[in-house]
Amino acid sequence: MSVDPIRRAPKVCSEDCIYCMLGSSGFLATKRSSLVSTEEVVEDLSELASIHRGLPIRFFGTGETTLASNLGEMIEAARASGVGSTAVLTNSTLMERSEVREDLERADVIIAKVDASDERSFQRINRPHCDVSFSRMVRGLRYMRSNYKGSLRLQIMLMKENESQAEGLAQLCSDLSPDLIYLSTPTRPCHATPLTYRSLQEISRRFHRQGLNVTYEGRGDRET
Repeated sequence: MSVDPIRRAPKVCSEDCIYCMLGSSGFLATKRSSLVSTEEVVEDLSELASIHRGLPIRFFGTGETTLASNLGEMIEAARASGVGSTAVLTNSTLMERSEVREDLERADVIIAKVDASDERSFQRINRPHCDVSFSRMVRGLRYMRSNYKGSLRLQIMLMKENESQAEGLAQLCSDLSPDLIYLSTPTRPCHATPLTYRSLQEISRRFHRQGLNVTYEGRGDRET
């Protein structure tokens, strides 16, 4: 079950990724605010828990989850309502901020996105807000890894546009030492070109050779 802490159309995000399923329309932002009241989320969670107690909850939706300044309150509300484990999906851009890390540390699982291994590719693929840089994003991930007690996982969207970054991404992941890595490729119409299933398998093997725990998903072209 998912909880959207943004609930805005068009999206509110710190990036405008070329593969975004929400399209390119929306607002680039890095300032945090309370976009959905905690009380509204508590009401939804209480109703859900009364029917499906112990159901895992994921926080993600129409934008970057950590832009919600009350994200930490929402995670605590989820715990108190009687749902199961809590996970947060994030694009990693605001992790350098201590208050963002404090909110994320309340979750059982963090799934953090990384799609590039250098600034140039980061700007081309993720098209971030002008206040966001690749180096700051990586620094935030390192801070998170060093202190977080839950399961830190990385999610990488692979496509023709960043296929050449595979080795660099594998090295970056090795340095960050996540508990699990999800490799995927676009499955919906977008401005990116998906990889074949065979390509995903080959890249997955490269990550395994680095001693990384990897799973891959996404339709691609299932050629044999």
